[in-house]
Amino acid sequence: MKHLKSSQIEELKNSLLEDKEALERHFNMENDTADGQVESELDSTGELSSVDNHPADLGTETFERERDMAIDENMDEKLDQVNAALQRIEDGTYGISEISGEEIPFDRLQALPYTTMLVGESAEEGGGVNDYRPVEEDLITPAAKGAGENRQSHTGKFDDAGAWQAVEEYGVADSPAMSTQRDVESYNELAEGGENKDNGTVEDIEKFAGNDIEGGQRHVQRGEDLDRYVADDEGDTELQVTEDDEEIDAESEEADRRR
Repeated sequence: MKHLKSSQIEELKNSLLEDKEALERHFNMENDTADGQVESELDSTGELSSVDNHPADLGTETFERERDMAIDENMDEKLDQVNAALQRIEDGTYGISEISGEEIPFDRLQALPYTTMLVGESAEEGGGVNDYRPVEEDLITPAAKGAGENRQSHTGKFDDAGAWQAVEEYGVADSPAMSTQRDVESYNELAEGGENKDNGTVEDIEKFAGNDIEGGQRHVQRGEDLDRYVADDEGDTELQVTEDDEEIDAESEEADRRR
């Protein structure tokens, strides 16, 4: 502590005392609480019991209680560090690194009055930069390199937007009698989209209508999907092109070429 002037030590001590007062004020806000938290669920939520409620009904309250407990734990630890720093001032060991025994610069003590380590030592003690990645990243495929079945077939990994359809094939907790889908007669039709499902589309119209990448060259592909779409009275059929219309157009084009 010899490297610090008396005025500097006094400044740091006052800073520590201010921190201590603020921390103690936090814990003394309510005398009938434990660690700053209301003990009774009735007092904190207004509910006599959570037994008759869905767990999600108290989701916000549970989150807030956990958050407050984490804040209290952090502040309690900081209060211990502040008290320890004040004790080191009394003992004459303040401002000395507990790891290397070197003097801690005044600038660092101004920023963190209760520190016991140098900047480099603090990084080493904390393990440096945390480069931990979730273990599931070893199994999933990065989304930027493609999508869908082609990506899975090339990588041998599963990370598809149609994951629900993939697991749905093994069964769902549903039945034809209780299904909200129309015209469902068997369990095979309960899968999303039924037996004619197409995981590559969202709307039925996408199965037969299309355009180029720039939005031009719009066209309709005739087939079962279009016929089913029309039979279900979906969309606007006033502009629908029938086979007769196509024959008439073909005859007109042939006549124009002969002229």
